[in-house]
Amino acid sequence: MTTARKAYWPLYCRAALARAIRLASRQFPRAGEDEATRIHDVRKTLKGAAGLARLFVDLVGAPAEATLAAINAARRKVGRARDLDILPGVIASLDPPADARDALIAAIAREREAERRAHHDLDVAGLSAELRALADAVEAWDVDAAAAQALAAALRQSYRSARRRGEAALASGVARELHGFRVRVVDLAYQLATLEPAWPAMMRATTRELQRLRAALGDHNDLTVLAEFALTRVELTPEQKALGAALIARKRRPLERRAAQLYARLFAERPSAFERRIAAYLEHPRRKPPARRPARPAHAAAAPSDDGSGAPHMP
Repeated sequence: MTTARKAYWPLYCRAALARAIRLASRQFPRAGEDEATRIHDVRKTLKGAAGLARLFVDLVGAPAEATLAAINAARRKVGRARDLDILPGVIASLDPPADARDALIAAIAREREAERRAHHDLDVAGLSAELRALADAVEAWDVDAAAAQALAAALRQSYRSARRRGEAALASGVARELHGFRVRVVDLAYQLATLEPAWPAMMRATTRELQRLRAALGDHNDLTVLAEFALTRVELTPEQKALGAALIARKRRPLERRAAQLYARLFAERPSAFERRIAAYLEHPRRKPPARRPARPAHAAAAPSDDGSGAPHMP
């Protein structure tokens, strides 16, 4: 196998990562542009970039770790706004008494306005320039000596981390641990979506199931965000807080059962067997993806590419 052929998949994923970072630099909302959809879109893009950056931690070392840290730092700048944007829908799903609902909605509106004012002070142009420079640096990473097996080994690490975290989190039911499990599931989903050309039907089916697991864990985390928000509100009486906690706990239980069922199906395979299977897909792909850009996944509803960049995106 020639060096160019050996490095094909690492080069392909490196290009997808650089494109995702460039897309985020264009999507990052400026003052007055921080509506919910804009916030949601840039967070999706940065999540995908983080998942791809994690693939390169062992291959590239410190530069990949620094890139991952920079991506996560950019994502945190819009994380609070996103949480506030989803809370009204979470409240509606609980159908709480009107007085508690109205008090929470008013508090959320005040917090969101404060977040909007803070966003005006953010140097978005400078942040966008930093992201573009980060993409340039990624494109210079030396992965010419890497092979498909190196990516399969990196995917094994992602799979094993998600598997271990899932087992512990589902056993404990601790919200923070379930959120950590969700982060690893999201990483794995983006990684497999990018490598979809290796075996489109198989990768697409797995990514779809991971997306269902992510959704259950995401809904669970949204309830946790609401619980933590409500707990701090002086506008709510102790009785209202207690009722809200009971409604949230009741809503969480079926989500935890759903997550456990999906986990059992998705993570039954041992990490070593998962690595061998992925390596076989990459060594003998069903179809070769375009040389310069990853193809848009066929399951675009689950992982749409919103501007034709080729980088896979999921909620």
